Amino acid sequence: MNCIVEKKDLTNLTQLGILFFMKEWNSKNIWELRDRLKVTQKAFSELLGVTENYIYLLEKGVKKPSKTFRLLLDCVEKEKGREVKKHGKRHL
Repeated sequence: MNCIVEKKDLTNLTQLGILFFMKEWNSKNIWELRDRLKVTQKAFSELLGVTENYIYLLEKGVKKPSKTFRLLLDCVEKEKGREVKKHGKRHL
């Protein structure tokens, strides 16, 4: 699945109710994703285009991610899943 969606497609998806299946990201989920990627908060922030402090605040539960940021996290998580599946049982 491609994570790039045009605005007209987004409207159609919303009307169909598809966007309501977006994962509810909380501080623990965000930390676990970063841990699975084996990256620092700084590297994770650079990957996602936000500040390191924002990642810190998300992981501490001080801030909650916006809908746009949750979609971005969904995309990163799905891409990570594809990388693992590519290598079969060895999980390189």
